[in-house]
Amino acid sequence: MFCYQCEQTAKGEGCSNIGVCGKQPDVAALQDLLVYALKGLSVYALEGRKAGVNDREANVFTVEALFSTLTNVDFDPQRFVALINKCVEIREKLKGKVKAAGGKSDYAEAAAIFQPEQNLEGLYCAYARLRQVPVL
Repeated sequence: MFCYQCEQTAKGEGCSNIGVCGKQPDVAALQDLLVYALKGLSVYALEGRKAGVNDREANVFTVEALFSTLTNVDFDPQRFVALINKCVEIREKLKGKVKAAGGKSDYAEAAAIFQPEQNLEGLYCAYARLRQVPVL
């Protein structure tokens, strides 16, 4: 595991085994996937702004979801599964609004088309493919 999220990392270098905060590798992987999904959402948020679409739900969700990866206050894997799925749901709604406003809605970047699995095992496999590491 290498934890990208925490402000509490040992020596400010990132944890490379188990987090000094107690986070396990599975939660770190889910947090990474959430950040990845947020990158896909941001593609449409930026395009939306160009087309005059400013979506409050997407804006608030982005802040709350990203904050959930930084504070390390909740290590429940199911919480991150729900956040990942909600992120993609919001992205797809925003994509429709962008398209309706005449903006580009056919981005092909991997994060912009990411479709998460509905279970933990599938999400861990997606993380492994993304980071090109063995499955947890």
